[in-house]
Amino acid sequence: MKLYPGVSFTNHMKHVTRSIGISLIILASLTVSAQKKNEIVVKIGDQKVSKEEFIANYQKNNTNILDEKDRKTPTEYLDLYINFKLKVLEAQKLGYDTVKTFIEELKGYRQELAKPYLTDVSYNEDMVQTAYHRTKYERKASHILILVNPETPPSDTLVAWNKIADIRKQIIDGADFNEMGAKYSQDPSAAQNKGLLGYFSAFQMVFPFEDMTYKTPVGQVSEIVRSRFGYHIIKVHDERQTLGEMKVAHIMKMFPQQASEATIAQLKLSADSIWAKATGGADFAELAKTLSDDKQSAAEGGILNWFTPTNMVPSFAEAAFALKKDGDISPVIRTPYGWHIIKRLELRTTQPFEKLRPELEAKIKQNPSISKYSDEAFDRKLRAEYQLKIDETNFGKLTTSVGDTIKRKAIKDNLLVSFANQTITVGQFTEFLQKQNFSPNSDKLEAELTDLLNKLINLKLLEYENTQLEKKHPDFARVYNEYHDGILLFNISKDKIWDVASTDSARLHKYYSQTSKKYFWNDRFKGWVIESKNIEIRSRLEKMLDEKELSKQELEDIFNTKTENNIQLRDVAVEKGNDPIVDYYIWSGPKPTGFDETTTFVHGKIVQHEQKELKDAWGLYSSDLQEQIEKEWIASLRTKHPIEINKKVLKKIPAVE
Repeated sequence: MKLYPGVSFTNHMKHVTRSIGISLIILASLTVSAQKKNEIVVKIGDQKVSKEEFIANYQKNNTNILDEKDRKTPTEYLDLYINFKLKVLEAQKLGYDTVKTFIEELKGYRQELAKPYLTDVSYNEDMVQTAYHRTKYERKASHILILVNPETPPSDTLVAWNKIADIRKQIIDGADFNEMGAKYSQDPSAAQNKGLLGYFSAFQMVFPFEDMTYKTPVGQVSEIVRSRFGYHIIKVHDERQTLGEMKVAHIMKMFPQQASEATIAQLKLSADSIWAKATGGADFAELAKTLSDDKQSAAEGGILNWFTPTNMVPSFAEAAFALKKDGDISPVIRTPYGWHIIKRLELRTTQPFEKLRPELEAKIKQNPSISKYSDEAFDRKLRAEYQLKIDETNFGKLTTSVGDTIKRKAIKDNLLVSFANQTITVGQFTEFLQKQNFSPNSDKLEAELTDLLNKLINLKLLEYENTQLEKKHPDFARVYNEYHDGILLFNISKDKIWDVASTDSARLHKYYSQTSKKYFWNDRFKGWVIESKNIEIRSRLEKMLDEKELSKQELEDIFNTKTENNIQLRDVAVEKGNDPIVDYYIWSGPKPTGFDETTTFVHGKIVQHEQKELKDAWGLYSSDLQEQIEKEWIASLRTKHPIEINKKVLKKIPAVE
């Protein structure tokens, strides 16, 4: 049962996702004069980009960036923004926005985005202050869950309540909470973690669970609380100030899929060797670039994105946050993905309240479990805003004729309700009544008609309000439009760039043959790791290899029989740090555990600066081809769609610092 989002360690390695387009979503709103709003920064084809729109995008994408070198000036960012707009414009010209899957996806997103705007949302300062406290202080807790679905009938709900209540009584009477969790909790993870959830803070759990956790004193067991998962009891173990966010570099020796313990042990020896160098004064970034198996972070000297203890693999986060000061290097630690050596670069604690306030308020407003949502209050607000009027005379005529088909048809075009520029006629209301299976024979006819009319009015008001959201709420319009453009960008980029580079092998081979080769191996040992049955066989084998070069097959034919293998030869072509036995013989590495040097040795040579073939660097050359395809495409779009930049307006835009 996931009460909080799971995080894959390799999330930081994903570089081509839908978020490429959606990352341009505008969250900030700017106040500018009416005159300045009309200023145009750039015209792309027949589309104009206002100064306000450009500034909002520029500030959003150059604030809180991970690396200062990625910060752009307005002029630099405009070039990127023009490319973005060109791709979206081309997608529209090609009809990508008319495809059914696009329409359905955008419609679904709009429905979710519109929900908070189609009800009355209220919250108070106490809610914001509470959220900030829970952001600043995190709690460590365990829980026991008895599953109850929202649709569960009352009888079964009572059974679940009695069960959790009995478990709580046993714990209060002295039973161990975590042992009871392992035995009774219906959270699937309880068998392994005995219900222990670790530390968490605001907005990381479903709200009823979070709220009860923070209301329960440290060391105590909570009252029973219900979430959408079922009934919980919670034991609060600890509270501490949130550790904040950390930026680290790491070196990783990655576990192959279904790696054996022997392979994992060999990789540990490689990691130990690297750790000795890192702690002995070697440049950590250079070690990462040459020895880390996490190739994306290796290119940046091993640097990862900022992370918190709760959005990183737990074992990795625990080791990182245990480092006391910037520059400290961890021991070799293990995660489900491999062995890691971590260097702390920077730690930042929770931001001040006023800086976090907008984010906290937005999260509260979006969560009906925290803020107060009222459809009735919203209905009253819309009736007043749009000056809704009910024609009581025509409503009275309908009441007296609702059971008479002839009379009802005679007044079907009569106006019943009006608001804004919308109307509801008697005929429209009677059609609605038929869909509701309304019976005109009720002795409470007028009251029931009034209730049903109010129901129809509410539906029509919401439908109309939904069409006005872009006009009334600039923040809604910006987010919706950017999501619209983001989907188009993703879809057209997939067709025009990514799929071409990844699936057109003939084009990739042609690109490889025509481009200058730029990917090379570091120094590699190429040859065999040879294990012989005993010292005598090893001696004979070495003497034979000294006299002349023999193939692997020739050696096996000489030394092995159908019933007995006297030698085993393993082909290797490895860089330093990738094979403990090769490291020991060739690069003076530590002696591998369980390794017998009297019977095992290596034979081969060091090859320097050998070019990688396409099969060895397929991903790298595919990425290069992707970049070339994109550059060629952008160049053609810039020719196809004229671009006019208003340099005078552009110069007025201050750079983000």
